[in-house]
Amino acid sequence: MKQHNFLFVDIISSIFLLVMLIGNFMGLVYITEGNLVISILASMFLIVCYYFVVQLLKKNKELMIRNNFIHYSLIFGAFFIMLGFISFYLMSHSINIEYNCKEQIKKEATTKIKLVDSLVAVYKRKSSEDMLNFEAELKTKLTAYKSTGSINIKNDLIKDPYKVDATILANSAYIDVRQVAGAKVTPCHLKIQKNKKNMDSTIILNSKKYQSVFDNWKRLSIVSTYTKLNQYVDENLVLINTKIAELPLDKTPILISFDKTQIPLNSPSKLNKIYPPKIAFPFIIILMIHLFILIPFFTEKIRTYTTFTNTEDPKKKQKTTIEI
Repeated sequence: MKQHNFLFVDIISSIFLLVMLIGNFMGLVYITEGNLVISILASMFLIVCYYFVVQLLKKNKELMIRNNFIHYSLIFGAFFIMLGFISFYLMSHSINIEYNCKEQIKKEATTKIKLVDSLVAVYKRKSSEDMLNFEAELKTKLTAYKSTGSINIKNDLIKDPYKVDATILANSAYIDVRQVAGAKVTPCHLKIQKNKKNMDSTIILNSKKYQSVFDNWKRLSIVSTYTKLNQYVDENLVLINTKIAELPLDKTPILISFDKTQIPLNSPSKLNKIYPPKIAFPFIIILMIHLFILIPFFTEKIRTYTTFTNTEDPKKKQKTTIEI
């Protein structure tokens, strides 16, 4: 029966140690900016410390009680309390993010992801308009040159953005406007179509993956994805402006400004200044978990011992049995 009782209380304690492991891990994931390896190792280390402290408290329970708790074993109790403060720090940070920051994080992420998607949309619109203008201007100049043979128009056609071969322009009367324009427009058009396709398969697809992290609140990826959002916007802005610079006519880059301020998910102290946490809720949770972790200590039996107390009759002694 004692063995069954021992197993039961240890199982209960282990279950709550597992709960503590998960709680500490989630807090560490935010603080380490999504470094899963460090988070797992640190949280496991804390749980190992918990386990051995409880075992030491059990082992020294009899000595502590016999000495009215004036015993060096109280150091283990102090260490247990210290572990409790660490866990409270980590778990309260995680709870603060979940209950106070979640919606704001989602809002910021969606705004920046949509901004990137809008850059792609601007490129698609701008490139389509530019190709229409380019084709129309080229045909207009070729037609004018064919009609007039103007040296000025010829010089314009040889230079950027048209770059028509001078040999083609040698005899203006025999120029096939449609064929020459098609030869210059088609490669540009194909290049732009390729750029659009690449943007759909990379930028748009990445945006959907990023958005999925926040929509589904994938906790293991939240911090790492959130901290990359500003970089994600900047990198795609540079990429799209590079593609715009390749357009034949309108090479004006896209200029945007957006708020790069982010919620300090990796710093509980900074976060608490912005979003003051409700301490009572996590404190009660931590307290209850720690009480359950200490069940093996509370239920640990110690030896019984008997003391004899002298009475007025020297031949009689009062027997007192203490069992704890």
